[in-house]
Amino acid sequence: MTVSLEDARRIIAAGERYAIHLGQPVNLAVVDYAGILVAHVRMGNARLQTADISVDRACAARAPTVPARLVNHTGGEGGSLGDEGFGGWDRPEPESGSGLTGALPLRRDGRIVGAVGVSGAPAPLDEAIARAAAAAF
Repeated sequence: MTVSLEDARRIIAAGERYAIHLGQPVNLAVVDYAGILVAHVRMGNARLQTADISVDRACAARAPTVPARLVNHTGGEGGSLGDEGFGGWDRPEPESGSGLTGALPLRRDGRIVGAVGVSGAPAPLDEAIARAAAAAF
């Protein structure tokens, strides 16, 4: 179960409508359960620098679903990368209420199947746009 391209287009369209209503050009990204980009839109006049941020936020929002065994930088399956701390893919699970704004996980039947990320407006508006977009799912 994941987010389809049709789902992503509907989510982004809802986010765009609300961003236009607020007068805030933003970047909107939708990723699937694995954090792979499904769709991205950079609205006219949205700051170019915020494009990657919207994708990063979406990936972070779905991170609680990342399995304990992750793919490391060499492409193989791996667990801990030794004493290097968080030098690779290993990182602590984000805590709920960790302060991530502008991104929300997308749930189907109680499971996180993807996420939406927004960037380009002030943080409270990014959050409101993300909520409007996620509501279309």
